Amino acid sequence: MPAARPDPEPPPIHRLLELIKSEPDPAAALGHLEFLVSTRPAFPPPQPLLFHLLRRLATSSPSLLPRLLNLLPRMRHRPRFSESAALVVLSAFSRALMPDAALAAFRDLPSLLGCNPGVRSHNALLDAFVRSRRFSEADAFFASFSHGAFGRRLAPNLQTYNIILRSLCARGDVDRAVSLFGSLRRRGVAPDRVTYSTLMSGLAKHNQLGHAVDLLDEMPNYGVQPDAVCYNALLSGCFKTGDLEKAMRVWELLLKDPGASPNHATYKVMLDGLCKLGRFKQAGEVWNRMVANNHKPDTATYGILIHGLCQCGDADGAARVFSDMVKAGLVLDVAIYNSLIKGFCQVGRVGTAWKFWDSTGCTGIRNITTYNIMMKGLLDSGMVDEVKELLVQLENDASSSPDKVTFGTLIHGLCKNGFANRAFEILEEARSSGKELDAFSYSSMINRFCKDGRTDDAIKVYENMINDGCKPNPHVYNALISGFCQACKISDAVKIYNEMASNGCSPTIITYNTLIDGLCKAEKYQEALSFTREMVGKGFTPDIRTYGSLIRGLCQDKKIDDALAIWNQIPDKGLRADVMMHNILIHGLCSAGKVDEASRLYLEMKGTKNCSPNLVTYNTLMDGFYETGSIDKAASLWTAILDDGLKPDIITYNIRIKGLCSCNRIPEGVLLLDEVLASGIIPTAITWNILVRAVITIEEKLRTQGAGGFHVLDSGFRWREILLVDDLSNQANEYQTQSSNLPPLNLRRCKDSIRNCKPDLLKGLHLAVEPLKYLPDETSEFFIRLRQ
Repeated sequence: MPAARPDPEPPPIHRLLELIKSEPDPAAALGHLEFLVSTRPAFPPPQPLLFHLLRRLATSSPSLLPRLLNLLPRMRHRPRFSESAALVVLSAFSRALMPDAALAAFRDLPSLLGCNPGVRSHNALLDAFVRSRRFSEADAFFASFSHGAFGRRLAPNLQTYNIILRSLCARGDVDRAVSLFGSLRRRGVAPDRVTYSTLMSGLAKHNQLGHAVDLLDEMPNYGVQPDAVCYNALLSGCFKTGDLEKAMRVWELLLKDPGASPNHATYKVMLDGLCKLGRFKQAGEVWNRMVANNHKPDTATYGILIHGLCQCGDADGAARVFSDMVKAGLVLDVAIYNSLIKGFCQVGRVGTAWKFWDSTGCTGIRNITTYNIMMKGLLDSGMVDEVKELLVQLENDASSSPDKVTFGTLIHGLCKNGFANRAFEILEEARSSGKELDAFSYSSMINRFCKDGRTDDAIKVYENMINDGCKPNPHVYNALISGFCQACKISDAVKIYNEMASNGCSPTIITYNTLIDGLCKAEKYQEALSFTREMVGKGFTPDIRTYGSLIRGLCQDKKIDDALAIWNQIPDKGLRADVMMHNILIHGLCSAGKVDEASRLYLEMKGTKNCSPNLVTYNTLMDGFYETGSIDKAASLWTAILDDGLKPDIITYNIRIKGLCSCNRIPEGVLLLDEVLASGIIPTAITWNILVRAVITIEEKLRTQGAGGFHVLDSGFRWREILLVDDLSNQANEYQTQSSNLPPLNLRRCKDSIRNCKPDLLKGLHLAVEPLKYLPDETSEFFIRLRQ
């Protein structure tokens, strides 16, 4: 039997030491050290070599530091380090957000590194707690400074207070931060730039810009020179609150400050803030200054400008900046392309957006956000077929997979384009395959079903949403309440409202307004008022929509005085009634026969209230004047409509035709019908009914006057009717020939039939309107049968 081969000799110590020192990979170097300690336990590795490895691990691989620290006690001759080594370890754990590892190392510093923690080590552990947002532990550890660790009392220094200030500002407790700052000098600690910049940043982020600027002005008085970090904190806060004036003041102070100058971060803050506020001329000036001062813009800086231009609708400007970026040879990241694709989609130029989309495919930097943006752009433009192509690409793209934004965008877009059933299929496919769906996906589907009157389907989606563990938000409940109100299912709407409250979802002003409006339309006025009182009791202030619903409801309930009382409250609440509100009250007054009051309100609109009437205003008031026989006033409104540059619609013509016919001016009414057709407006069933009623009424009046009177009046009326119907027939034939392949109807027989029988005149009018895709309703057919 051959003898066993002896174990190979380990490398010489000097070789292992050289490997530890020269190994570029810190993890591999640590492995060599572990091998050295395990094979040469009596050999003490040089302390400088250990400290060198400690620093390398702290910089690149802090998670490996515990391995090195646990190795030190195994060495027979344990090395001793100064507190500087402790700071390296604790600071590394702090930056890596490893507070538990920092605390463990802090407690074992004497046994691990042979040193006791001083104030700097305490500060490093305190910083680890604050960076990890473990504020309660930070507060408790700070309180322990008075008795100190290891039986030693320590006095906090400036760095300690700076860390505590950062902690207070990070959790939003700026009042305590200000109080602590004010006590520093009494404690014998003079604030430095870090102190000021920390507090200014906290104040600016929490909407106390004035106090922050005061601190900037105070700094020179205490011999503290502001630097770019201080100015950057203020500028960032100013732009966050949209205070351009204050931001420009801080910018000017920075430019005039001989001891400070803008750095690259300053320019980014300025460009980002100005672009978001749409101040591109000023952004251009800042850009030029940046370049002139040798601050070369990088990809992120270009990205800020491109994103800002796209956000404000200047996609072409963004494309020009993109071209400059390409010429500069900078790396084009996916965020740049996403901004450009979104920008061109938002201005409706999907074709250009698609070119940038193709570029992302060629460069291989496309991500799921790119898909989502392009998909939304296509759906917003109604390009559903192209979305199908996009989905095929996504399915074949191994680097991207649909997320909840994808499904939300797709479902919402399909619903918006009228593909509710397909959207529902996608929703169900996503559910069955376990895909993540958010409230937006469900609410889009529910909202579409409710608008289509499919409340049963909406409830099914709502129930599935709850069963899937997705909590409904106010948008979901509001959509359901609105859907039930539109379907006149008020009890179901109230039931959903009660579920909303029981599920811990707070109602919004939209919730209450929708319910109040639905209750008013259902003539449940007392319940509407009850919800209004509840809304006010919960701290909501009624808005214009609330008042509009109540006034409309009271007017429908014939409680005009109560409606006027609410109307008079509107100015006292600091609200301004819009044209819709005026129209609601004008309609209510006219319906109650108070046309003169409605007319005064109309005059107030044009005069003191500076609220321009719209066509609905004129239609409502003109109808009111005709109802009370005020033909001249109604005619003056017709003139006002034309003078205001408004275009009468079929409702306007119907009101005027009805008014003229009711005043026995039927020929003028029929002439208006001719004008309607000449204007390209399609008559409605109401138009037909008005004329049917008018012809029957005038014929009955003529018959009751006797034969002689009938002959004189009828002949004059009849021949005008014959001519008008003949002309109308020709126009109808022409319209039919242009709009369909059907042969034109021969309507000239109307002229002969009118001479013999007035009911045929009605049928002739029927035939004249029929080619315009109009059919009389049951009411008009009833009148024809009645006359026959």
